[in-house]
Amino acid sequence: MKPLRLVVCAACAALCPAQKPPTQPAAAGTYYRLKQIQVIDQQGFGQPVEVVRLLVPSDWRDQSGVTWDNQQLRCPANIIQIRLQAASADGLSAIEYAPGYLWQAATDPMMQQILRQQAAARTGCDTGPVTSAVDYLRQAVIPRMRPGARIVKAEPMAAMTQAKQSQLAQSYQPMVQAGYVRSYRADSASVRIEYTRSGQAVEEWVMATLVTVATPSANTAALMQGQMNMSALTYSVMSEGVLSVRAPAGRFDNKLAATMMASTRPNPQYQAAVSQFLANMGNIAARGAMDRARIWREAGQQISATISQAYQQQQAVQDRAAAQFSQAIRGVETYVNPVSGKQVELAGGYENAWISPRGEYLLSDSPGFDPGVALRENWTKLAKPR
Repeated sequence: MKPLRLVVCAACAALCPAQKPPTQPAAAGTYYRLKQIQVIDQQGFGQPVEVVRLLVPSDWRDQSGVTWDNQQLRCPANIIQIRLQAASADGLSAIEYAPGYLWQAATDPMMQQILRQQAAARTGCDTGPVTSAVDYLRQAVIPRMRPGARIVKAEPMAAMTQAKQSQLAQSYQPMVQAGYVRSYRADSASVRIEYTRSGQAVEEWVMATLVTVATPSANTAALMQGQMNMSALTYSVMSEGVLSVRAPAGRFDNKLAATMMASTRPNPQYQAAVSQFLANMGNIAARGAMDRARIWREAGQQISATISQAYQQQQAVQDRAAAQFSQAIRGVETYVNPVSGKQVELAGGYENAWISPRGEYLLSDSPGFDPGVALRENWTKLAKPR
């Protein structure tokens, strides 16, 4: 589960590059005024814990959280529902993340029928097709998420697919070699849509990654003849959540979208705890699965080079997503607050960064721009460590 994982001046609406009011053109400068938000799991592990953090425009409202759906015990991967929504006051501009979803399929007709029966009896995961990310977005996500929206463009995201495939190899390639898994595949895609919201035209970018894992299963026709033939395949197809960014038509700011995505930072301890919980559920270790407080403590003790490597691989995927919008944004850069001495990671690709007493961040690549003069506010310039 990855979870993974997006300013304006007073004169501009959200998702439009903020600029100095026209009454002071001499001090004009392009900048983004941002705040850091956190998605918090309030009760999953016996205490509030951070799931992920990211930068969004400072005047956006945040409505995010995590729910544990006990109705999904039949399909453990769907228990933890992470939702993110940060939007402008009018709701026309926003970044959203909808929970992931797992379903199953089989090449053997009798096994497919068994899977359907288990789903109907609520003793197993739902069934669905083995499909591409593009088709999943076009046929399943958009009709449900944005009924009536017009799909302007749909395309695979090759660079992000490659990054995700490399990440999967760390976990699944040993299983392929051992014969437990037949194949694994990542597939990322995006669509651009247009629709009307509150009477205004809106454009939105929607992205999803599907992970499809095929495991060998018995050919039931052969079994009926008294033969053990593992030539059939059972598929687990996982959507790793749906990420979307929207803005009023004609005012979609690619660089802001890239900044929000590049700033997304999942909590590796939370990811480790969730992985352990799901592993316990998969092994039907009910007592261990329910003792979430113990799982959380163990996850904290397990933060190591292995988890760090997985974290870095996940960030490579995030950076690929950011690059879809702006080649200027490449991951993050580390800055130092000269007053407190604390370090902070902000989206890279900007010449200068500042922090306000309220904890807001301001990023700008305009030469000579001074927020103290332009905004008549107190901002401390952040330094890049040498």
